[in-house]
Amino acid sequence: MTNYFPTKLATGLAFCNRLEELKRLKYNLETVSPTLILSPRRYGKTSLSLKAFEQLGWPYIQIDLYKAFSEEDIEKFILRGIGLLLGKLEKTPQKLVALAADFFSNLNVSVSIEKEGLSLDFSKRKKSPTEVILNALERLHGLAEKRQKKIIVYLDEFQVVGQVCSNYAIEAVIREVAQKSQYIAFVFSGSDRHLIEQLFSDKKRPFYKLCDVISLDRISELSYEKQLQKASVEKWGSELSKETVAAILGYTERHTYYLNKLCSILWQDKHPTPGLVAKTWNNFVLENKSPVERELSLLTTNQRKILTLIAEKNEVVEPFGKAFLSELNMSNSSAARAMKLLVNKDYILVDSANNHYKVLDPLIKSVLSKQSYEL
Repeated sequence: MTNYFPTKLATGLAFCNRLEELKRLKYNLETVSPTLILSPRRYGKTSLSLKAFEQLGWPYIQIDLYKAFSEEDIEKFILRGIGLLLGKLEKTPQKLVALAADFFSNLNVSVSIEKEGLSLDFSKRKKSPTEVILNALERLHGLAEKRQKKIIVYLDEFQVVGQVCSNYAIEAVIREVAQKSQYIAFVFSGSDRHLIEQLFSDKKRPFYKLCDVISLDRISELSYEKQLQKASVEKWGSELSKETVAAILGYTERHTYYLNKLCSILWQDKHPTPGLVAKTWNNFVLENKSPVERELSLLTTNQRKILTLIAEKNEVVEPFGKAFLSELNMSNSSAARAMKLLVNKDYILVDSANNHYKVLDPLIKSVLSKQSYEL
């Protein structure tokens, strides 16, 4: 039975739509054009990237910088990523050790091979992280050019570079290689949209105007309906009612993670009805109410007041108008300060087409509005 609704990576038949974004990303990779993928958390950035890599069939490495707390950590993660990539270029253990030893020879990194693959020892490090990263990426490009093989370097949680580095030196060397390389296709993404946008849109920073930006929105109702019906026919031999589809899309608001989470529960039981969808979502909200409330407790009082009122209203057109501010009992300046953080941290989504403000996360919205408890 196909798992159409994974709560982690969407692969195979679970990959829903994103056809235009996929086409555009593959084109960028084929032309070795650096790409930045932007979206709120859990919208499918990684699934889209890996789908493109899989279809191209090129060697790639995904380097997650989330746990990097220093420039030295960034250096280690990049070098270890390159070590894994070398393992994809050379399968024979003896040849891999020889290739790695030669590759890391002037980077003061010792190489050995273990059951899990290459092991790198950084204890002899003498050069600065910036110098090592530049040298390693240039050598990687030289290796790819020598073998006439294009490769992909996917740097995830890239906003960390801007957070932990004392200057823009590491950004500058990565840009230098990404800009001139004809054999390494770079893809960047991150879960903090505000920080990642700062890094790539600030005129004073190295990554300014380097990348083609692919922004992910929510998948369309039509695409999700097709996916839901396909999965329903395979599971129960018949399609869902229109009302049931509407309930699934309504409660999850087509948020990729929550739609998959809700359906992964529904598909364990009998053919769902609108009532069963409502009951299942309600139970999910109750089970997750405490962690959501703990997260929201870290916000200021003004931030929680704004978030709660928008959740209760579903959406707000004029959040700084007299009527809304009166309900909040808050000044315009105080509301503006609170709203700025809520938008930057992806608690509030601003629909640029009509300037509507909505709570981005449907679980948080349900907890705050109590809508799920009134079914």
